[in-house]
Order: sequence, then structure tokens, then C-alpha cells
Amino acid sequence: MGERRDAERTRAKIMAAAREEFAAHGLAGARIEAIARRAGIAKQLIYHYFSGKEALFEATLESKYRQHRAASPGEGPGALFRHRFEAAAHDPVWMRFLTWEAAEHPESGRIVAEDVRREAIARQAALIAQRQAGGELPADLDPALLQLAIYALAIYPLAFGQVTRMITDRSPEDPRFQADWAAFLTELGARLAPK
Repeated sequence: MGERRDAERTRAKIMAAAREEFAAHGLAGARIEAIARRAGIAKQLIYHYFSGKEALFEATLESKYRQHRAASPGEGPGALFRHRFEAAAHDPVWMRFLTWEAAEHPESGRIVAEDVRREAIARQAALIAQRQAGGELPADLDPALLQLAIYALAIYPLAFGQVTRMITDRSPEDPRFQADWAAFLTELGARLAPK
């Protein structure tokens, strides 16, 4: 049992270090040596658990998507908007990770962990459709475009912090900005609700 726990602990250390390294340098710039250094282990041990850098990147993504799957957005039309932003704001490393992936990923290339990610998107789309059917959100809006708008409103201020600072004179990490933006998203969602 101790050996299994050690293996789980080592794998978790590798995953945490990989997440930080990928967020800081992207898939192309990340180095296995740097991940090993961050994790405090020998480089060869990473290859014991993962076949290579891409496999580690994919495992890191899948792990994060499973973690996000458990969260519930709460009730009310604004909750969907606010929840997506708050989830992103509370995990700036994840935001950098996704930004790097978008910058490095060719439009026609394979999307890492695509099946897991599509499942998460489908669950969120079903929730939007359910809320449209229940009258919380306008039924005449294309649910896919509404979902994309929710993502854009949540992620843009964090991914493009320089633009957020120029417009609001506040950093996206500023707790006051985050509280104001979350309140704005709640109000925006409420205004979208059919009367």
C-alpha cells in the first residue's frame, strides 16, 4: 500500500510541476528537465509515468477538466456568466495554460484531450439549453453562440490583462475588479432573462 501511495504522490508532484511549467512556457517551450526540477525528482522518473511531454500535457489537461466538471454554476440567469469567470479567475495558472495552448495550436491540428473537453462543453451546452427551456435565458438565442459568448466574457479580461488594465485601470487579478466584473456578469445575465 505504501508503494502505491508513493507512486500516486510522485505522479501528483509531476502533474503539479508540469502544470506550472506548461503555464509558464507553453507546450513547445516547456522542458522535461524543468518539470523534473520543479517536482524535485529525476527526469527519468517522468518517463516512467508518461511516455513523453505531449502525454504529460494531455494528462494535465484531462485532470484539470475533470476538476472543473464537479463545479456547479448555481441558480439564476447570471450564474452561468459569473460562474465561468470566477472559475477562471481563481485559477490564473490554468488561464495561462489555455492561452499558451491557443497560441501554439494550429487550427487544423489535433486538440489535446479533445474527447474529455467536448464532454465538458456538451454538459455546459445542455445546461444552457435547459435554462433556455425553463425561461431563464432567451430561447431565441443560438445556444452554441450563447455558450461562446459566456466563455468570451469570462476569459477575455483574464487572458488579455493588458487590455483590462487599459480600459479599467485595474489588473484582472485585483479583487475589486473581479468582484465588479462578477457583479456585472450577474446583472448582464439577469437582463438577458426573458420578462
